[in-house]
Amino acid sequence: MNGPLWVVGGEQHVSFAGRPEWQRYKTALVLRVADGKVERVLEYRSPPEHCPDDSPSHTFKAATLTADTAYLCTQTEVLLCDLPSFRLRRVISHPCFNDLHHVTPAPDGTLYVAVTGLDAVAQLSPEGELLRLQGALGQDPWERFSPDVDYRKVPTTKPHRSHPNYVFFLDGRPWVTRFEQRDAVPLAGPLEDAAPFAIGTGGVGVHDGHLADGYLYFTRVDGRVVRFGLPDRQGECFDLHRLTRADGGPIGWCRGLLPLGSQTWVGFSRIRYTTLRRNLSWLRHGLRPGAFHDQPPTRIALYDLERPALLDEIDLEAAGMGAVFSLHGDPLHE
Repeated sequence: MNGPLWVVGGEQHVSFAGRPEWQRYKTALVLRVADGKVERVLEYRSPPEHCPDDSPSHTFKAATLTADTAYLCTQTEVLLCDLPSFRLRRVISHPCFNDLHHVTPAPDGTLYVAVTGLDAVAQLSPEGELLRLQGALGQDPWERFSPDVDYRKVPTTKPHRSHPNYVFFLDGRPWVTRFEQRDAVPLAGPLEDAAPFAIGTGGVGVHDGHLADGYLYFTRVDGRVVRFGLPDRQGECFDLHRLTRADGGPIGWCRGLLPLGSQTWVGFSRIRYTTLRRNLSWLRHGLRPGAFHDQPPTRIALYDLERPALLDEIDLEAAGMGAVFSLHGDPLHE
C-alpha cells in the first residue's frame, strides 16, 4: 500500500511484574510506521476525573480511522483527533465507560463503543450523548450493574461474561465480536435472526472484524487469522505459527490486523510470564521449560496468506509500544 501505517496501543510500565492488566500501561500511544521507520505521533494519559484513583492504566484500545478523523478509545474515554496530525479535537466520557475496547462511527453518523467492562455496546450521538447501552448477551446491562455507579472509577469488573471487544458493520447493521463466546453476533434489535460467526475454539479468544474485498477477517489470540467469504460464509483458518517460528515456539498475543488484498498486516504483543501462567491454557500446555524467556517482541508482521509466507516484521518495542490493539492504513492512500 501507499502511505504510512498507524499502530494503536500502549506503553507498559518498566516493572510489570505483579501488575494486573488494568494497571499495566503507563502511556497510550499511536505510532507511525513508514519506510521502515517507527515514530511516536501521539502520547496520552487520561485526566484523574476519568480514571481510577489508584494506579490507573493508560492505553489506547482498538481505533477507527476515517479520511480526516481518528476515533480512539482509552479505558474510559472516546477521543476524536484530527488526521494525520492527531491534534485532540474532543474527549467524550460517561460514567458507564469501563474498559472500553473499540470505537467506530456507524453509517448513520452515530458512534458505537465496546464497553467491555459492562459486557455491553454503547451507541452515542455524533455530539457524544449516550443514546443506548445494549448488553452483548442480549440482556439489559442495568440488571447486573448499577446506573448510580461511576464505573470510570472502578479498576475492573472482571470476570466478564462476554467481553465484547470490536464492532463492525454488515449491510449497515452493527455486529460485535465476543471474546468469551469466540464469535461475532448482530446487535441491531435483540440478538436475533442472523447466525453468529463462530471464530474460536476451546479457550481461544477472538478479536477484530474487518471487511475487505468480499471477506470478513478476525484474529485469534493463539496466532491464527480466520477469514469468511461473503455472503456464503465459507471459513478459512490461517495458522501463522508455522510461517513465523520454525522451532514451534509462541509467536505472541495476536490482535489487530489490516487486510490488503492477499497480504495482511497482523499485530503481536509480547507474551508476559504472568499472562502465560494465569490465562493462556491454549499456550501453556505446548511450552517447553523456560519458553517464556524466549518471547518475540511486540511487533507488526506482514503475511501473504495465499502463498502462504511471512514477508516482513517491524519491531515496535524500540518506540516503547508494549501492546498492539489495532492497525490502520492511511485512509487517504488506500
